[in-house]
Amino acid sequence: MIPLVVRPEPQAQGLCQALQQAGHQPVATPLLSFAEGAGLAGLPALFGSLSPRDYVIAVSVPAVNFADNALNKQGLPWPDASYVAVGSATGKAFSAIGLTGVAVPEDSRSEGVISLPELRQLHGRRVVILRGDGGRDLIAPTLAQRGARVMYCEVYRRCYHPDPDGMLVKSWQSRDVDSIIVTSGGLLNHLVQLTAASAKDWLLSRLLIVPSIRVADEARRLGFTQVINAEGASNQALIAALDERKRNDRQ
Repeated sequence: MIPLVVRPEPQAQGLCQALQQAGHQPVATPLLSFAEGAGLAGLPALFGSLSPRDYVIAVSVPAVNFADNALNKQGLPWPDASYVAVGSATGKAFSAIGLTGVAVPEDSRSEGVISLPELRQLHGRRVVILRGDGGRDLIAPTLAQRGARVMYCEVYRRCYHPDPDGMLVKSWQSRDVDSIIVTSGGLLNHLVQLTAASAKDWLLSRLLIVPSIRVADEARRLGFTQVINAEGASNQALIAALDERKRNDRQ
């Protein structure tokens, strides 16, 4: 198959290499990059207020990496606290910087975090949520209801890439893209928004691989007719979903 990969680098490159090894012909067009967030300046003060009873929750790999870079620049350590990662990739990012014992729920969504047993009783505890600009607002209000004092820290911001002259979509069409791998609701909505009305039917008829039921529901709302939930954003999960469709097409 000829899947379009729009996830940011370096994840796009790794996914494309894995797709090629699986016999596909990916087309890489990253539509998102990240930059430092406004909350980084206040990160040392936030972390300095934490005790071992408190929690740090990272919602993504960039959240871990941008926070770690900011601390390294100032020669500061990560605080002595408990850590939670949204998704296995974020958990691996914590491991890569030397943090162990990080809680990683099986459900790689916000719902998985709030279901963790250790986060059920939080009276008097502080929780710092490392995230990008925007995003879902499920974790913070839920934990606040459980007695936590929750503080957001926007350590990065999303920079979506435009296509003012429509050349990206035309290039995808010329390369016979038959499927699209989208790893977030934000990327999905941006992809639809940058596609001209004349190419909307083409876009919405592509096979779409998404990482969760939430993004799958959003895709169907937007008009996509072939949507497969890979139930994860790892390379293995995404490729397995694409391969399953390929096998079914051959039967």
